[in-house]
Amino acid sequence: MKQSAKPFLSVNLKFTVFSFFISALLWAPLFAQEFDPNSVRSSDCRPGKYQCGYLPASKEIQDTIPLKRDFNSFDEIPSSVDLSSKMPPVGNQGQQSSCVAWATGYAIKSYLAADQGKSANYDPPFKNGGQGKNVFSPAFIYNQQNGGKDEGLYYYKTMDFLVKSGVAPWSSMPYSEKDYRTQPKDAVKKEALQYRIKSYTRLNFKKPDEIKRVLAQGNVVLIGMTIDDGFYNLKGSQVYDANSGQDYGGHAMTIVGYDDNKTSKSGKKGAFKLQNSWGTSWGDKGFGWVSYAILAKTGQESYALVDPPKTTTVDPAVTTTTVTPTLPLLPPADIKASRGEFDSKIVLTWSASQGAVSYLIQRRATNTSKYDNLAYANLPTYTDSAVSPDSAYIYRVVSYSTTESSFPSKDIEGYTSESSTTSGQLGQVVGLQAQTFLSGNSPRVSLTWSEIDGATAYSIARIENTKAWKIIGSSKSGSFTDASPVVGKANSYKVVATRSGSNAGEWSDSVAVEVANKEVAPDKIASVTVSNGEFADKIILAWAPAPGATIYYIYRFNNAREQFGPFKTTGTSFEDTDAGLKDGGYHAYTIFAGNSAGYSKQSDYVYGYVNQGTTKRAAGVTLSPPQNLTGSVSSKDNKVNLKWNAVKDTYEYYVYRKKVTADDKGKHADFKFLTQVPAKSTQFSENFPGEPGELFLYSIRSKAELGSESADSNVVSVFLNKAPSP
Repeated sequence: MKQSAKPFLSVNLKFTVFSFFISALLWAPLFAQEFDPNSVRSSDCRPGKYQCGYLPASKEIQDTIPLKRDFNSFDEIPSSVDLSSKMPPVGNQGQQSSCVAWATGYAIKSYLAADQGKSANYDPPFKNGGQGKNVFSPAFIYNQQNGGKDEGLYYYKTMDFLVKSGVAPWSSMPYSEKDYRTQPKDAVKKEALQYRIKSYTRLNFKKPDEIKRVLAQGNVVLIGMTIDDGFYNLKGSQVYDANSGQDYGGHAMTIVGYDDNKTSKSGKKGAFKLQNSWGTSWGDKGFGWVSYAILAKTGQESYALVDPPKTTTVDPAVTTTTVTPTLPLLPPADIKASRGEFDSKIVLTWSASQGAVSYLIQRRATNTSKYDNLAYANLPTYTDSAVSPDSAYIYRVVSYSTTESSFPSKDIEGYTSESSTTSGQLGQVVGLQAQTFLSGNSPRVSLTWSEIDGATAYSIARIENTKAWKIIGSSKSGSFTDASPVVGKANSYKVVATRSGSNAGEWSDSVAVEVANKEVAPDKIASVTVSNGEFADKIILAWAPAPGATIYYIYRFNNAREQFGPFKTTGTSFEDTDAGLKDGGYHAYTIFAGNSAGYSKQSDYVYGYVNQGTTKRAAGVTLSPPQNLTGSVSSKDNKVNLKWNAVKDTYEYYVYRKKVTADDKGKHADFKFLTQVPAKSTQFSENFPGEPGELFLYSIRSKAELGSESADSNVVSVFLNKAPSP
């Protein structure tokens, strides 16, 4: 028996050794995939040195970048979004400090290009031997900006680089972790220009909803955060939610999703999904989760990049509209109210209603159904300062056009926080908006904002090339015109309320607007005027020139929603003499501004018609209507002040006015002639013609000596609000 056992033991031992050998072969790939943090660290990525690739910008620099501010509202945000399946394959930066270039160029720009149909399927060389024609090169970005040193990049400089220079495909400038000095050839630089981004906006990473809204709209988000041993060792679907081990410095990644129900081991609920550039052995195949709470703690900067619309040689695509003789005016949509952000005010914002020239804000307490008329506003924002701390109010808004008022908007609740120690301060200026226009051949930027009770003036600052803010002027009202913006780039502005010559409030969030040249597509045309029955055989349109525009595309739609055009012109007016206009119905028009770099968004629709009963009046020379009519009421003497641009060959201007009250339902009365102004003057002033709580609309017409009156200028609203009570 003992002798017969030896062969059995020998065979069994051989089988065991063979099985162990086979198992080792099978498990070897798994062990080989274990993530090694040192494989993605440069020599300077260590505690005390803190140079892992992402260099956080100072607060002063960050404040120069416009903040995308979106107050809480009842609008629903999905509980989860995951765009990871639409991203390019996860890559590996190796031991080079190029994470910023990987996040901006490879990850986000590749995603944006694919999302807009500018590139085909992703084909990085490290994935199945792709050619690299449909993903972008981190080397193109990193090597041109690092100054010959492998020490990382700043987000703001990189985003400016992408706006100006773009990025080349991987195939044109391959990436190597060992090469951070080779520069692209001129032909590659030229190729990259077609892959520039249009702009970028700053997000508040401490408010998850701001990032979630961007993701829910289909875009992804740049994030810069500090990392430690715990982050390096993140595995699978774990949620990183607490600092652990040593700190190493800043790292750049892309937020590609979120899940409100994702829970960490410590019970923290809600997490963002990140795409990293450390290869697929880190985290969950190159992706990782970080809790909302830890991102608010370790985050440094967050941005969304905006790609330009696809530039083609064909005419711009237009969105059709329904044209009806009644032209119903709709109330504002997308109304939002601050909810606990402030203790002494509630800020309302909404999307502008097409055709609206003013808005009536109504308010009620939460324990009553009766609304009171609170105030008028001529911008899609209002700050209610007649509130108490720790209180809630219900609001709604009514739109007013030149002819009618809308039904009220949906209700929205806003509330204040508990009282703080900020009494005596004026508070932050809100609702800052910027719009470009031309005065003669010179570009201008018009700024408007919500005025603050108690402010005697406002200071306006613009960012300079040194990334430092400089005061460029002051205003005693809620508007200002920058007469010398920088052409061919984005101009950033912010405003602060002052009292007795010194800053007494908080600077507004910054806003930016591009002043176009031949290398930048024009901005949307802000104001279009159209004739309404002034002529028997034509409809005349006029608009303010858009900076950088070399051509305009005009589209027309009739009651049957049939499209006509585009009609093209290099001027800023258009006479439509088509025989089909004589049907007596309304016709809708929209206009694009274009140049060699692309074209703007389409303008808001305007509606005009032909009145064959005005044949005699149509004789003679008819001028274009005045452009850029502005109106305001002086807080010092309650004077109404109107100003407008001169019209060539004008003999005199006619001023028209109408009164609108909050009790008006539906249609308003017609404009009434007020007075004439000699051609040498382009302004008019009168005492406010009514009582607080009343709204007046003004329009100006130009007239040649032997011709007819022009169509109406743009209409402005002027009002005095009653002093509200909490």
